[in-house]
Amino acid sequence: MTRTNSGVRWIHAFPISIGIAAGIFMYCATVPRLITQLTGVEGTFSAEVCTWGDFDSEGDRRMSCAGDFTASDGSFTLSGIEIDGAFDGRPKAPVAARVSGPSADQAVQTDLATSLAPMGVGLLVFAFPAWALTAATRDAVDRRRRRRNRPPEPAADPDSWGPLPSA
Repeated sequence: MTRTNSGVRWIHAFPISIGIAAGIFMYCATVPRLITQLTGVEGTFSAEVCTWGDFDSEGDRRMSCAGDFTASDGSFTLSGIEIDGAFDGRPKAPVAARVSGPSADQAVQTDLATSLAPMGVGLLVFAFPAWALTAATRDAVDRRRRRRNRPPEPAADPDSWGPLPSA
């Protein structure tokens, strides 16, 4: 027995739209960070003010910090900048970081995995909507092809009363 359709229906529009929205959110949150990590200005971040954050899913608390960023070549220093990342405790020594430029308002840690992991999740979240939209499009094309290739209906007998035999 062969399947006549993929099973994608209009009721799947909600999970499809949620998947697309979640994937877009993941990419919007991580692409600027990844670009800064790959092309930003290298330097060091010195923490001045650190606060404890909320508990994460594993029950650990992380610390978020603000402080000063100094470019490696000494061309500029940014004061009161926040760092995108979390620490287990207040960093005692300067931390390697990058910024997008002299007008940046946020530094990023140089750990590439912190950007690639959310991008991987975003790609995974896009998998269901991509499959569903592809399957629904394939079904629509197949239905249209079957309608176009269907043999023409025979002309109706004007003396016929429908399914009843004519006398």
